[in-house]
Amino acid sequence: MASAVKKDVEILLVKAEITSLPERKLLKTRNLVCVDLVWPRKGVARKSAAREAVIRRGKVDFSAEQWANRILFREEIDGHGALAVSITESVTVQKLKRFARLTAKYAFRMGADFMEKAMVGYADVASAPIDALSAMIGEKDAPEAIAQGVMDIPDLPSAGTERLIDIPLKRPGEDDVIGTMTLLLRA
Repeated sequence: MASAVKKDVEILLVKAEITSLPERKLLKTRNLVCVDLVWPRKGVARKSAAREAVIRRGKVDFSAEQWANRILFREEIDGHGALAVSITESVTVQKLKRFARLTAKYAFRMGADFMEKAMVGYADVASAPIDALSAMIGEKDAPEAIAQGVMDIPDLPSAGTERLIDIPLKRPGEDDVIGTMTLLLRA
């Protein structure tokens, strides 16, 4: 079996649109957008990123934001991988603050563990946002996903190029496509 080619890839938020949910009719909502990079390389099952998004009439456009706000991952991908995305129901400012506090808590805890283990692995620090969301999920008022999707990463872009990926979004447990999340892959 031939070895796959490793490529350094940036993955950035571009836009999301929810076309057929009651939530779309709301003028403005605050939601969490969560993205997992699945099996980017051997020994790394996932990398996770999450952030707040303000959705207006079912749409959010990240393209005008600074690179630092749109970047999800800057990773070496070994041959292929997948992307799993979800958008939560509207969340209150209090829930967003709790999410930020939990993210910081898990990042600092993992950072301390990282230093103790002489920098053996640093993947856990990147998973802090999802660990924070996981902690919130155990709570009765945790935000639930209203849209989610999974897509294998098609061919990785060649060096110096970029490719848009549209990931179909569905309601959890249903088959009808209700929107799309667009991500940019840049090599």
